[in-house]
Amino acid sequence: MSLTGLWVNKNRSILLLHEHENGALAGKFRSIVGRDPSVRILTGRTSPIESGKQMLGFAVQFYIEEPGPGYGHYSVCTWSGWAKDKAPNQAITTHWLLTISRLSEEDEWSSTTTGCDTFEKVLDSPEEKYLSADRP
Repeated sequence: MSLTGLWVNKNRSILLLHEHENGALAGKFRSIVGRDPSVRILTGRTSPIESGKQMLGFAVQFYIEEPGPGYGHYSVCTWSGWAKDKAPNQAITTHWLLTISRLSEEDEWSSTTTGCDTFEKVLDSPEEKYLSADRP
């Protein structure tokens, strides 16, 4: 099983992964549902394959442009989970944490949200042309 390739989730967000022999993950991410339309760099780590599955984790930093005073912010999302063969495709099943920068200490309690995500592998090669805005 190789994590290198093009992955898509149910919201059609795109994950481009390069798995290195030393367990490092590198790639790019484009969220279709977020307010940051840019392609963002991701970094992560993976474990060796064990019992047909592989642990992995990766992180992406986003930036939301400031449409008016006090509205721009950064966010960081981390995904952690398992990659495994799931007929007919390989799948990555994760939980994620999204932390958003806030302007005041009073809002920090609500700055992190959680969720889950599943990505399915659609190509074995990480082709960047699929990250463009005019591609599904």
